[in-house]
Amino acid sequence: MEGQQQRPKKDKRRKNRDRDGGDSFNRPPQHSIYGEIDAEVLGYFKNVEETLDNPPFENAEELRGFVSAVYEEVEGNELVLLTDPSCSVIVEKLLRISDGFQLRVFGDRIGGRSVELFTHQWGSHVCQTLLTLGASVVDQEVKENGSDTKMNESSEELRSMQQLVLDMCEDIKPELGALISQQYASHVIRVLLCVLAGKTIDEEGGDKGNFRSKKSAKFRQQHNNSSLGKRSNKSSEPRHVPESFTTMLRSLISELAKSSDTEMRVFAVSKVANPVLQLLLEMEQSFNDEEGERIIAALLDRILWDVATGKDTDALVASRTAWFETMVRDSSGSRLMQVILKVAPRSVYDKLYEKNLKGKIAKYSQHPLANYVVQTLISTARTEEQFIDMCQQLGGFKSLLKSNKHGVIRSVVEASVKLNTQQTQVIKWLREAFEIDNDEDQKLFVICLMRMTPVGNVKGLTDREKSDTFAFHLQGSLILQDIMKMTEGHNKYVVMSFLSQKPDITLSWCFSPQASRAFESILSSEHVGGKVKKKIMKNLQGHYVSIAKDKFGSHIIDQCWAVADINVKEQIAAELLKRERDLAEHPLGKCVLWTCRIDLYKRRHDDWVERENGLEKKKQLFKDILGDDVKPGKKRRV
Repeated sequence: MEGQQQRPKKDKRRKNRDRDGGDSFNRPPQHSIYGEIDAEVLGYFKNVEETLDNPPFENAEELRGFVSAVYEEVEGNELVLLTDPSCSVIVEKLLRISDGFQLRVFGDRIGGRSVELFTHQWGSHVCQTLLTLGASVVDQEVKENGSDTKMNESSEELRSMQQLVLDMCEDIKPELGALISQQYASHVIRVLLCVLAGKTIDEEGGDKGNFRSKKSAKFRQQHNNSSLGKRSNKSSEPRHVPESFTTMLRSLISELAKSSDTEMRVFAVSKVANPVLQLLLEMEQSFNDEEGERIIAALLDRILWDVATGKDTDALVASRTAWFETMVRDSSGSRLMQVILKVAPRSVYDKLYEKNLKGKIAKYSQHPLANYVVQTLISTARTEEQFIDMCQQLGGFKSLLKSNKHGVIRSVVEASVKLNTQQTQVIKWLREAFEIDNDEDQKLFVICLMRMTPVGNVKGLTDREKSDTFAFHLQGSLILQDIMKMTEGHNKYVVMSFLSQKPDITLSWCFSPQASRAFESILSSEHVGGKVKKKIMKNLQGHYVSIAKDKFGSHIIDQCWAVADINVKEQIAAELLKRERDLAEHPLGKCVLWTCRIDLYKRRHDDWVERENGLEKKKQLFKDILGDDVKPGKKRRV
């Protein structure tokens, strides 16, 4: 018995030795791999955190001096600090308030340790932050056509951020296959690839799930509460990168494409490695050249049994079919399959459709995971004939509505607009799914659509319940927006139903994130007549002030102004002028006042009329060039 009790302890020690040795990428290293942190340094760093959380600095010069002093104090202890659970968080805060030169100094001091740090539970987060911030430094270096060659303390030339990133890539290249499947390194690799591609890295917005796990994002939100160093990455403009970055990116992708077929298929269904493959495929497609097509083909061959370049034999097709069935039913594999359908060459897309998806669309559309693959398949249909064939396999929307597969319905509507076909059939299917078969039920079409529910569930609702926009469905709003891109003969079902509602009911749409977008699409549609738009705007009279002060409604005011004639603009301006002071004190209200030029309207009315008439004439003059659906300009920042 004693021996049985001691044996697990021996096994545990053996695991710890393996972990320290770094032979297994899938085991997190101990935080003390570079030694224990000195108590004096730890105390100093805790004081640094307090200063960062409650900054006493009066100007940027004081802040920079403080950061430089900290880097001087901790010199030689960087690796220990990075791999300490509490100090690594403080290092991240310090990096966020460092300038480009300080970031390069720090990156230079930890150089050559990329593989160890990428695979470390806490060190990986610091490396990720360094790369995210370093992207801006690289952008600046390229714009200046060079880099700052200041010297560090040892009188050696300090590497540029470009060179630091390239050296990091060289460090990890031999281990890339293992790193993308390691739980900590995978997120850092994704950021590194984005830096090389010049892609914006938004760790706070909608892309944050691509770069940080939910646990990491939550921890970061709780602990990074410093008011310093908060930088926005919301700009959609690509960053400038040197030619060497593109070469290195291609080199890394080619290196990964050398992985065996078995390894690549393991990556395809791995929750950790799969997002890296998605990113690589999307990046290669963006190059849009022969080399990119070759690399995409190589990756697809390894993932899907020679689907791009191989000759189909019975055995090969059988193996691919079995693997395809596995992927579309897997939470990670189905996401990768969606990306494959988006980026695949026409020949690969056609082969996957004919061999693996044709005849199974109705079945897959009801599956909790495979239905997303069906959505992408339909929305990326390459020809009108393919889309018609897919619609015939679906046979209608009734079962999809009943099983809450609203995304599949939306993809069909979207594709019908894009390919300009099957629109009559799509509207018919929607009416059948909502069980609308008479004129009285037709009046409730938009309510059914926004709630994604049959008319029987809507008939007994009171006006107050119909105005409850919290019951509206996002997919219903998106479908309505797509329908408004159809011709008048098809969108009339939405328009007439919308006009059949009481003004108080449609007014509530202006204050809802989903419904306001739908409202805007009706106003902005080039297939809706001016009389209809004028009636809609008339129903808003008396409420323009409250709409202008709402973050969703203010966009509707902009759209109204863009499509209104001079008489309607007069009515809107007169109503806003009565509450000018109230609106001027409101952050959104003052933007609406500027859009409508209320100050000019009040002081020089004739000039205001002349200006608005002039804009209308210009709009008509360039109608053929700009199109009917001219979006209003952006609001001025105040």
